[in-house]
Amino acid sequence: MAKGIRLLFISYWSAEEPLVRSTIVPYLRLMSRSNLVERVWLVTVERGGDPRVPGLEELPHVEHIGVPMRNKGRGLWAKAELFVRLVLVLRRLVKVHGIHVVDAKGALAGGLAHLVHKLTAVPYVVESFEPHSGYMADTGTWSRQGLYYRMATWLERMQRRSARYLVTVTRNYAAYLMGLGVPQDRVRIIPSITELEQFRYNAAARSKMRSALGWEHAVVGVYVGKFGGLYYDEEAFAIFKRASEVFGRDFRLVLLTSMPVEQVDRRLAAAGLEHGKVIVRYERHDRIPAWLSASDLAFSTIRYARHGLYQSPVKNGEYWANGLPILLCNGVGDDHRIIQERPYAGALFDLAVPGSVDRAVEHMKELVGQGVDRSAIMALAQEHRSVEIAERVYEEMFSALAREAGRGVGGSTP
Repeated sequence: MAKGIRLLFISYWSAEEPLVRSTIVPYLRLMSRSNLVERVWLVTVERGGDPRVPGLEELPHVEHIGVPMRNKGRGLWAKAELFVRLVLVLRRLVKVHGIHVVDAKGALAGGLAHLVHKLTAVPYVVESFEPHSGYMADTGTWSRQGLYYRMATWLERMQRRSARYLVTVTRNYAAYLMGLGVPQDRVRIIPSITELEQFRYNAAARSKMRSALGWEHAVVGVYVGKFGGLYYDEEAFAIFKRASEVFGRDFRLVLLTSMPVEQVDRRLAAAGLEHGKVIVRYERHDRIPAWLSASDLAFSTIRYARHGLYQSPVKNGEYWANGLPILLCNGVGDDHRIIQERPYAGALFDLAVPGSVDRAVEHMKELVGQGVDRSAIMALAQEHRSVEIAERVYEEMFSALAREAGRGVGGSTP
């Protein structure tokens, strides 16, 4: 029986980027145990940090190759040099390792995969395919008339034409792509999956952490992630402040963020939040579940934007996996629809609608007051963010790709 496919997996992130651990390693774990995949080479772009990917050493048949940046600047020349060099490195890896399929994480990496495909004719898949150029324009990072935006939109258009599969993270974007003429048989959906067991609610961790903090009787809100760009900044702190007013003197806030503490402190002070009732720190990904277990509600202050319906925030899956209701901006991904249909899962706000934040926070107070149904919310995570979703899609895609490569084998192992 023929062996499975050899797969080159491209990430535009570096090994130390938390998203590699949360949104790439779980997928590599699936690949490493699949009979349809012989071996995977993971390529990351290294920017001078720790070049190791935690958890990768446990995965058989997965090898990591870090490509270092030579120019540490952010200018056009540095980005162009890196992009061209990556294409050449990837082409060489395809030839050296006899790669059958290139798998890219996101539209930026997908642009690389498209160019490698044109040079080698090796088919490629783009996972987490989203309108990256649209996100960057929505936040003002790129001008819609600028070179970065035009190049990115061109590469996204090429991916829509030539990728063997486009794997989106929402039903909304899948429908949009098919509306543009992408055939249905080339479109798949895998939301940002969550390792449910890792993020499962832990009553013992909750009790231990709240006791150590002296927060046994507190109502604890938690936010995990960044501020600015795709996420609200000062507006988020105004929402935290409103939550503290509605919940009252027992409200406490945990901010797990990579933003420098002094910058967060300035925002807390500007919003009028009591510093002694807030914990600010950067935490390892494997420590986040304990903080979620110690909390009662979660904030997902993702900025409303034109392309917001196409997002699948990783943090939302992790919150729900722990049984936390989410205060979420209306119009974000498929998640806002889930909350509309199942109000026990959280509440929606819209900064453009007067009183919207107040009503959303009041609803969260009701949920906490009557006792959050963590089991029901965890079941939501199982339904919408479980690894089984990715397993089914991988089985289908890799079976077809293996047949096309003449590497047909049996199904994946459990």
